Parts: sequence; structure tokens; C-alpha cells
Amino acid sequence: MAGGISDIYFTSLRLAKGESVAAASPAPRARLPGGGTADSRAGSDGAGLVDSLTAGLTARLARFEKALSRFAWPSDASSANNARLVAPDAGLAGRLAAATADAGQAENPVKFFSDGKSAIAASGIPAGSYRFAVAQGGVREDFSVGVGKNDTWGTVLGKVAKAINGSADLSVRASVARSQAPFSLDPSLAATGTVLALSVNALRREQDVAVGDVTGDLMTRLGLAAVPAVAEAARPSVYAVSVDRLAQPTFFHSTAYDPGAATTLAAGLHHFAVATGTGAQTESYVSNAFDPEAKTTLAPGTYTFTAGIGQASRQLAVTVKAGWTWGDVQNAVTATINGSQASVWAAGGTATELVGSAGYSLPGVTASSHTVAVPATNARAATTTGRVLTVETTSGFEGQGLTLADGSGGLLAALGLATRYTGQVLSVGVSAGDTWKDVLGNVARAVALSTSRAAAATRQSEVPSYAVPRTRLPMLADTATLVLVNRRLGESLTLTDGPTGLLRGLGLDTSLPGQDGRITVNGRGIPSENNVYALQSGRLDLEAAGETGGDLPLAVTRSMDAVSERLQGVVEAYNDLRKYLLANADAFAAVLADTLAGPVAANWPGLAALGFSKTRRGDMLWISAADFWRAFYTDAEAGRQTLAAAPSGLVPAWKAALAAIKAVGAAGYLTPETAHLSRVAVRRTAADLERTNWLVDWRG
Repeated sequence: MAGGISDIYFTSLRLAKGESVAAASPAPRARLPGGGTADSRAGSDGAGLVDSLTAGLTARLARFEKALSRFAWPSDASSANNARLVAPDAGLAGRLAAATADAGQAENPVKFFSDGKSAIAASGIPAGSYRFAVAQGGVREDFSVGVGKNDTWGTVLGKVAKAINGSADLSVRASVARSQAPFSLDPSLAATGTVLALSVNALRREQDVAVGDVTGDLMTRLGLAAVPAVAEAARPSVYAVSVDRLAQPTFFHSTAYDPGAATTLAAGLHHFAVATGTGAQTESYVSNAFDPEAKTTLAPGTYTFTAGIGQASRQLAVTVKAGWTWGDVQNAVTATINGSQASVWAAGGTATELVGSAGYSLPGVTASSHTVAVPATNARAATTTGRVLTVETTSGFEGQGLTLADGSGGLLAALGLATRYTGQVLSVGVSAGDTWKDVLGNVARAVALSTSRAAAATRQSEVPSYAVPRTRLPMLADTATLVLVNRRLGESLTLTDGPTGLLRGLGLDTSLPGQDGRITVNGRGIPSENNVYALQSGRLDLEAAGETGGDLPLAVTRSMDAVSERLQGVVEAYNDLRKYLLANADAFAAVLADTLAGPVAANWPGLAALGFSKTRRGDMLWISAADFWRAFYTDAEAGRQTLAAAPSGLVPAWKAALAAIKAVGAAGYLTPETAHLSRVAVRRTAADLERTNWLVDWRG
């Protein structure tokens, strides 16, 4: 027998091939009560011996549990050659779920790609106004885009993307990306350069998207073409993945109020603004409500103010005359901003005259007034008629920074044009005698009616009351909640409070800020609005549930390779556990080994068909690779039922058995003699007793 250590030596140590003495064998053992043996390294006391036995069992149970957790059966129904299995690192458990789509069943999140050109190259598209339509499911929306004479390719793509992303009803995402090389962005995209991509998140119900020209041929000139369906199975790959943050919607929650208590808010009309979406929002100023027939309290004279948008501004002036009403003041300001004229009462109030500006209006800014119902301050159900003046940005000038500033006289302050709102301005009336329940309900209804993108409601909950000192008495309180629904990438819900402080008074001026989710895959950051991601053109789907704190590996493998490797690991861990129990049969109750062997016996006909065999001693398992793969190819479903079908398949049944064993604990399976060993005095020989009296132990 030349070379190597004899097999007899390994057999005597009960080692499996490749195992070390320290990892697989129990330590040298001493005789236990009842004829068993024990670990001589446990020390001279029985407590150390018990700890050594339970620690050895616990370590092997943990190894077995880890091997079981890594085993998985392919989630798709493809043939054995095409089937794929996702093998994530154990650190991704509970943080990132991954699954592959069946061959031919993948839903590519990218729906359209344009042609590719240099972003700084001339677009080659004739200047003019173009209209195109985008349809998603049963919703269609038309968009207008103006192309300038000197617009570059990147500029035109940016305008189209901005228009689509500004939609309030579509969940289609338009992005401008650069294709570094053919097929680098998608297997269907051979173009290089800057391209426009239209995509839909994998979690969206409506995945069908259509694009077409309405006026002009902009989509045709961009070369926008649908992405073909994905037919092949996922490509075996290894990814370094980290979950950087989770997506969250914006959430507002008011203070809790006694629903029957009278509100402390002032009676009258209160304004605030709601904004949703991903693009720039309309900006506006809204005045207080005035009785248009009431005499103004402004002194006659000339009042100046400045209106500006972006980098442009204009100094304006209004001359208030004796006898004017608040309606006259509003008309004069409206005419001055719009560069038009308005009819007002002349001095003395006996005739009318035209006032305003004969100049040009400020581009992007318009003013108007309209009638509103204002709650009366002395009767709950009564209202009076009032008018408010609104100054806002026009279409195409959203988000450019509208400003109004007083000059001499304080005209804007007197009108209440001091707060800039972002989004749609809403009005809520508070009447004399209204309760907190009335106010909260009116706010929630106003938001719900203004947009379908925000879920607004009031609810009642039990909260502690401190009406009696040092006593927490329960009471029912009302709250209002506002939540952004159907969130899109980069979208948030924002509220702008008015000068009366309605939102501040209700506690709705602070929120849980929304955010996009983000994962990093092989160094590339990928955002998501709902924690769902798609790789390989939709052939690999990911769903984040918790942050990882760093990169962890995730592999997509051919199922046949992964199943074989992971199953072998399970069998090795099981055999190691069986060997330990066999070597310490006197120390542990037989029910432990029987519990582990139960799933094997219950599934033995199927296991035998898959090439499993048992050793004569200890019921160890081994697998014939040739027989296993022959059975796998012949009837993969039968193999799945035997190995992976819950709850009676081998691996699920082993997991259940292991959970029951862990619930009892390793020490709970010790035999009575072993469990109470620490209470038995250690036997000492005559030589031991004599040696304790020696000054020096010369025998060592």
C-alpha cells in the first residue's frame, strides 16, 4: 500500500472523505455511568462533560440547518437544461428575494428604445410643435413638445422624457441613457450613443405600452421602436448585490383631536396647496377673500410692487383712488400684471374708468380673480360672497420661481399675496361652531377630490388622555392621514401651508418623507419606486425588504448544477450529525436519532428512485450521481415532490424536525445518567489520593 494513510486508519476514526479529526470526530472519551464513554478533555467535573456533549451536538445541528437553508428547487417549469436557480448568500435572507422567470415568460421592463446618436449632435428634426400619444392599458395621454431650430439630439430626448414623466395618470418612466457599446443596455439594443428608453416597473399591473404620433412625426424621427419579447432563459451569472435603501411613500399624519371639541381655528377661508408628480409644479399666490363691494381700507395713492419669474422681473404700480372697493383694487392689480386694462369706479364713485397698463405682460405670469363662498363668523351654516385674486405661472413656466414683492405702500401685504404655493391650491372653510372632526373631514375631502394620487381619510383611534392629573384615561380621538399612492420614481407628496397656518394648526406640516429605493448591482446603482427590480431584461426579478449594509453575492446557476451541489451539502451535514449521535449513543436519547431519520423513512421510495442508498452501520446516506441525474431528467416533478414539496418532502420535513429539536434544546435530549452526571462525585484511585499528599508530583 504505497502512499497515503491507510483507509483502515480513517475508518477507525469514523471520518468521511476530506474530513479532519478536529471537525468530525468526538474527542477522546472516558467511561460514563452505565457503560458509556465520555470526553476526557471535559475536565474532571461532570458539568464540563455535559457542556462538551451539548456543544458538539449544537454545532452539528447548526451546520445541518445552514445546509438545509441553502437548498432550493428551481422555481420555473422549464426543462432541466433551461431551468435556472437563484442561489443568494445567506446574508440576503429576509432582505432580498430573487426569482427567475420561466423561459419565454419574462416581462422586459423596457418597452421602447429610440435610435442612438451623440447627445451634442444636431437633432436633424425640423423646428416646430409636435404632438404624440402614449397609451398604457386603458389610459391614453397626448403630449406636446416644441423642437427648436438649434436643439441637439440630447435636448430633444430630454424634452420628450420630461413631458412623459410629468403625466399624472401614466406609470411609464422615460429616461435618457447612453449606450456605450452594442447590446450593453439590453440584448435587443444594437444602437450606440444617447437613447430614449420607456420602461414600466415590474410590479405595475399594466405592462402594455403603445406610442404614436398625433401631429407631426417626432416619434418616427426619433426611431422609437418596441423592444421584442424575451425568449431565452436567464443567463448564469454571479452578482455582487447590496440593498442601499428601501422605497417609502410620503405620509402625513395629523395630531389626534377630541372629535366633539370645538376647533380653535379662526372662522373663515383657509388655503393650502397639494403637489404630486415628478416634474416642475405650478407656482401661485392667492389673496385673502374680500367682499368686492366693500370699501377698501387702502389710502388713496400709488403703490408699487415687483413681479418676477426666473431671471426676469418687472416693476409695476397701481394707483388707488378715493371711493375704490376691494373689487376695484383686485381688478386694477389683475390688469397691471396681465398688461391689460380694467374698469373701476372713478373718484367719487359716480362713474367708471379704465385703469391698468398699456405695456406688455410678463411672460409666464398671469393674474385672475374668482368668486368664493366665505363662512360667516357669526353663524355656523351661513356664508358670504367674496373674491380672491390669484397670480400663477402659465404652462411651460412651472417651477421657474415665481416671486411677488412689495415696493412702497404694502399693497401685496394688504391683499394677502405673501405666500407662494406649489401645486394645486385648495380652500377649506371653517365655520363658527365647527368641531375638530368637521375640520379634519373637510381637509381630507378637499385633498381626495383634488387628486387621485393621494389617499386622504380620517380615522378614529384610542389615545391616552391626561384630563385627570397623573392618570392616563383612554379616549377616542380623530386624526387625518394623507398618503401618496401608486408612487412613481422620484415622486413625492408636498403640502404648502397658507398664512392662516391651517396645516400647522392640525399637525400636518411635517411628514414621513418619501424616497426611492436603491440597490447596487456590480457597482451600478439601480433605483425603484416600489422595491422591485428587474435584471437581464426581466429574466431575473428582485424584491428588496431590508438593507444589507454591504455587497453580498447572488448567483444565477443552471438548476441541475445547483441542486446537485446543495443536496450533497445537506447529505454531508446529515451524515456528520448521525455519526456524532452514533458515537455518543449512550449520552443522547434514541428519540433524537429517530426524529432525524423519520423524513428519510417517509420518503424512502422516492429517494431510492433518485439514487439514494444507506450504509449498513448508522444509516448514513450517499447518492449515486448517475442514478440521480437519470431520474432528474426522466421525471423532474417526482424529484421535486420527494425532495422539496412542502410539508412532507425530505428537506421541508427535515426543517420541521430540526425546528422541533431546537425548541427542546440539545440538553433536553441527554440521557438521565448524562444529564445528572455533575451531581456524581468523581471516582479517584488510591494513587490519586496518595499523590495529593506529595509535595511534588514526580510522575507528572
